[in-house]
Order: sequence, then structure tokens, then C-alpha cells
Amino acid sequence: MVRATAALLLLLAQGDLESRRDALVPKLEELRGLKYKTPLSIREGTRKEYAQFALENARRVYGDDLQAAEKGLKAMGLLPAKLRLDVAITLQAGFGVKVWYSSGGLLLLDRAAEGEWLVTKMDLGLVDQHFAPAVAPTFDARMAFAALRMGDAEVAKLLFRYAGKIPADAPKQAAEETAAWEKGDSRLASAVAPRLFIRAGEFPWRRGAAFALALHASGGLSALNRAFGSPPVSTKQVIHPEKYEGGDTPTTIDLAGAEAFLREKGYAPLYRTVLGELGAALVLETHLPREDVAPASKGWGGDTFAVFEKEGAPALVLWATEWDNEHDAIEFQGQALKIAFRLVAPDPELLAPVLRRKTSVAFLLNVPKSLQDTLLDRVWSSGRIKGKTKDTYGE
Repeated sequence: MVRATAALLLLLAQGDLESRRDALVPKLEELRGLKYKTPLSIREGTRKEYAQFALENARRVYGDDLQAAEKGLKAMGLLPAKLRLDVAITLQAGFGVKVWYSSGGLLLLDRAAEGEWLVTKMDLGLVDQHFAPAVAPTFDARMAFAALRMGDAEVAKLLFRYAGKIPADAPKQAAEETAAWEKGDSRLASAVAPRLFIRAGEFPWRRGAAFALALHASGGLSALNRAFGSPPVSTKQVIHPEKYEGGDTPTTIDLAGAEAFLREKGYAPLYRTVLGELGAALVLETHLPREDVAPASKGWGGDTFAVFEKEGAPALVLWATEWDNEHDAIEFQGQALKIAFRLVAPDPELLAPVLRRKTSVAFLLNVPKSLQDTLLDRVWSSGRIKGKTKDTYGE
């Protein structure tokens, strides 16, 4: 009898969740202009499940091998030496979370989550059923796409809040509040947690909201749908929506020649990604927290970040960056020199050159003196694609 009663109570509770979902579905479909292809499931979730979801999401952003990503991020000082990336992600998972969307369904940590919380996550499921664009497997591209998804969800939330008509000043307000948070309160939070977690954790919905609201203001829901068909390829396009609308794509840099040389010298590739404007800002803000370094990352134009390891040696970093103009490159180089001096291993045989050629700045860390000249030659002979132009890095 007790078991039967418990089962009945569970069914009634589950039915309540389903009723709430069913009441919101037609409203969201009307506001977003899309129909669900299949119903969303809904149930209560656990913090353990959310921790697993957070790990899966981290692999999408940092790469499948979180241990390699951890070593690569530590090489740039973005994570404390004793902190395990996977452990840090799972320990903080669930704080402040009421509901999330995963694998075709909604999971609730808080049964009393308000309608706006549900609508936001239901929107993620809705757009996922309609759009599945190919996204490059880099930190920069994955963060940019995450911002588009979360930004769309923020638009849906405001459409729900304001009965289908978002206030005209919402895009400007979102952008200003985000910029103020990045310069203000986020720095207080970074006093107790790595800057990487604070900025990267908030970027998708804060910058994503400003980006998606700007698109919606210029072209309505059609503009958002088109964005899913051709998503932003860099965090720069998200931070500066006009760059996305203008088709400003990042420069790509191929470090294959430098990698081959390092392999010959016993260094194995450990981690490779594109950090993007967000990643460049994270590096600067992590190591120069008391300085206004925003201008130094604003002119980012492209990069390749690669880390190599060799037994008995500190991680060797190659970070080839490209900037919009020579002024931006010079500004970044000045700040990067300070960081390299702080990060280089305390060994007189290891160097940390930060060199510039025109709009290109090569940041190298923990390079043996015997390898520096040849390695730099290989870096400066790397292939570069800037817009539709193929040439040599640094020219």
C-alpha cells in the first residue's frame, strides 16, 4: 500500500511538470515562430546528473581530452597548478541552476522554477530540433556558437516577458550591462575563482544576449534563424555584432612546419585550439588584473594556440596571433611581454620571445636557446589565410 501511494504521488508530481510544459509549448512556438518536431520530455534531475552534463559541455568547449586541455590551459597560467579541470567543473556544477536542457528533455533541480526559466531552456530544445550547424572544434568557435544558442534563449525569454514585443533599448542595455559586469563585478568573482571560469561561464548568456538581441532588432526572428544557418565563427563576431553582419572572419594560421620541427626534437603535440578575442582577453585579464587590458584584445584578428610536451621539460607554448592593424599588434605585444616574463620557467636555458612582424605577434614560451632561431624561422614561414588571401605569416 505504501509503495502504491508513493508511486501515485510520483506520477502526480510528474504530471504537474508535464502540465506546466504543455501550457508553455504553444506560447513559445508562437513567440519563436517554430514548431517542436518531437515533444520535450520533462522530469526532476539531480546534481550528479548536472555535473555530468557540465563535464560533457566542457568537452565540447575545451576538447574531448580534458586532461590535455588542463595542461594546455595551465601552461598559459589560466588555471592554478594544483587545480584539476574536471574536478573544478563538477564541484561548481549546479550552483544557481534551476533547470537545464539536455538530450531532448528538460531536467529540473528546482520544481518551483518560474515560467521564464522553463521557457529559456525549452527554447534551446526548440532551436536544436531545427538547426544543427557544423561548428569548428575550437574554444573560440564553440564559445561563439554557445553564445548564439543562449542568446536566442534570452530573446525567447524577453518575448515571453513582454508579450512578444521586446523593448527597443534592450540590445543597448544588454551590451552596456555586460561590459560593465566584465569590468566590475566579474573581477570581484575572479578573486576567488579562476578568471577563465568566471568569464567563460558567463559569456554565452551575457554576450550571447547582446548579440542575439542586436540581430533580432535588425531583422527579427528571420535574422536569428539565418544566424543558425551561418553561425558566428568567432567570439569576436559575438562581441562585435557588426563584425558578424559584415562578414569579418578570423585569420587562420597553420603551424604544421613548427610542429614538425618540434617533433624532430622530441616534443609531442599536447593541445591545440583557437583562443579568439575572448581567449586573448582571458590571458590578459588573468595576468594583469589591475590594468585595463580591454583595448589590447579588441583588435584580435586570428590565432592558433598550440602546446607541446617533452619528458623532463616544462610545456612549450606557441601562440601565433594576428591583429587588425599594426597599432593593435604593438599594443598586444607590449602586454604579452609582461605575461611571458611571468610565465617562463626559471631556467636560463629557456626563453620566452614575443616578437612582431607587421600585424602578426608570435608568443613563444619555454623555448630552449638551442631551438629558438630555427623554431622562429618555422613559425614565420607558417601559412596564413586572411580573408580570401593566402600568404605567409608575418608578411
